[in-house]
Amino acid sequence: MSGRKFDRILVAIADPAAGLNKAVRRARALAHATGASIELFHAIPQVMSLGPAHASGEQFTRYEAEQTGGWLERTANRLRREEIIVTTSVQTGYPIHEAILRQVRRTKPDLLIIEARKHSFFARLLLSQTDFELIRHCPIPLLIVKGLAAWRSPRILAALDPFHAHDKPSVLDGEIIDAAQAIASVVHGSVHAAHVYRPFASYFAAVPMSEAAAAAIPAQEKSYTAAIRRGFHDAATRHGIGRKKAHLVCGDPATALPGLARSMRAGLVVMGAMSRSGLKRIFIGNTAERVLDTLQCDVLVVRPRN
Repeated sequence: MSGRKFDRILVAIADPAAGLNKAVRRARALAHATGASIELFHAIPQVMSLGPAHASGEQFTRYEAEQTGGWLERTANRLRREEIIVTTSVQTGYPIHEAILRQVRRTKPDLLIIEARKHSFFARLLLSQTDFELIRHCPIPLLIVKGLAAWRSPRILAALDPFHAHDKPSVLDGEIIDAAQAIASVVHGSVHAAHVYRPFASYFAAVPMSEAAAAAIPAQEKSYTAAIRRGFHDAATRHGIGRKKAHLVCGDPATALPGLARSMRAGLVVMGAMSRSGLKRIFIGNTAERVLDTLQCDVLVVRPRN
């Protein structure tokens, strides 16, 4: 049973005129299920010009803030009619992700929700630089909404790394499962665990080796795969996930994890943001970025609470 609660939800809205967008709809569903309050937030880029242009820019910013506030209030009033406690806030700042993070630190919500938006060139739901900065630095769980369909008893896929690659702290797998269970408990979902590992031979694809060394690879791969399987299922069992809901996949994580999520029709994938050794910041590697962009369902990103 998860001890995590989502009592206060912050929704960072990129287009306030859009009304009940996907992020707001997710927040509304969670609020109905948990009794959580919602804050609708929009950040306006801060005026950086000087002199007369600065004064004109400030006047425009004030006008934009008033107009944006009106749009947010209209959306808030629709939610209030459903007996949801909703506040609205408009702030200025640049870059945008820093304004959002300041609001997180100021209001201390339990969950931040953003919406992945379509990029016209690819016509795909791709994450922006602001999204990735929030993934790297947000101190609370970050829900990135990609799917449009409502969560109805969804399958929730927790992406684990029981071998703690890239200096990932071992406690993070527990946080991922805990967050997955917290969401599952309020939307009547089921939690599954997954781990994607690369084939043993892929580590030596570009390494010249003798015939004897090459001949030894199949036996070593069998031992490697057995160790991976044993470690993953031990970790899943430790977190209360039975074998029928534990999915071990061999392949490229950038394609295999999204492929697994599609095949099992997952409504949400829970991933961890990891702290890289020697750096006092959160690091998202190229593989994780490709996974996040390729996934078609919603993604919840968590980090260790300590």
